[in-house]
Amino acid sequence: MNPSLTTDSVANPFGPQLCREQDAPSSALEKLTMTVGKVPYTSGMVPSERKLLPGYDSGVLCMIIALFMLLAYNFHHYSTYLKNFSNDLWTVRRTDNSSAVRTFSETGIQMSIVLLACICEGIIINAGLNAGGFTTPLPMFPEIAALSLLAVVYYLWQLTAYRVVGYVFTDKLSGKQWMKGFNASQALLGMALTIPALVVLFNPEQAGIVVTVGIVCYILARLIFIFKGFRLFYDNFGSLLYFILYLCTLEIVPPVIIYRCIGFFSQLQP
Repeated sequence: MNPSLTTDSVANPFGPQLCREQDAPSSALEKLTMTVGKVPYTSGMVPSERKLLPGYDSGVLCMIIALFMLLAYNFHHYSTYLKNFSNDLWTVRRTDNSSAVRTFSETGIQMSIVLLACICEGIIINAGLNAGGFTTPLPMFPEIAALSLLAVVYYLWQLTAYRVVGYVFTDKLSGKQWMKGFNASQALLGMALTIPALVVLFNPEQAGIVVTVGIVCYILARLIFIFKGFRLFYDNFGSLLYFILYLCTLEIVPPVIIYRCIGFFSQLQP
């Protein structure tokens, strides 16, 4: 025991215990037992970077809130829209019906639900691309907005293509019913994708399940629309041939091209 330290302790037992130069370890063994520099455990654990969830992005939330406000604005017209929804989706009328005329409010509802479908598609596609390792230099909101805009462009392209096909290959009444069936199937798809899209916004780890659900919903909506088109256009074997050409041109080739483009750009990733 160091005599100087003992003397100080006895003289002032309540005072600070001072360490003098002669109290430092002198032997090599004593020096090896000392920790020199920064002690690791005093620094705590190294924090990991917090992963940004799409649902926490301000731009994405503003887009979702604006869409829900648009849907809420048209809410009082939904009862009228839903009365005709099942007829547009399934029924094939061979005679004109004046009661089936759409009002401006119903058109607004239709546009808002189609916009809902496009935004949900953009969210789910973005989640699937990120889960597959395909990344872009864009931040979260511009990427989802760009994919939603592409879905809108694809919808408008389909709308134009179906109008042209209906004008060329069928009468005016059947073509109008076919377009109503297409819009109704898109509305059904939008309502079916709403919950999966909201789930993947706050749970990106569920992207695989959500993408699978989205693909199944898309295929079912397309099958319903194709079935109505077959009921409208099929008359004989010749019409069946035209219908097969329509399926290849508008229902099979465009999704295959989009899938190939996504695969091509994913191969360009560093």
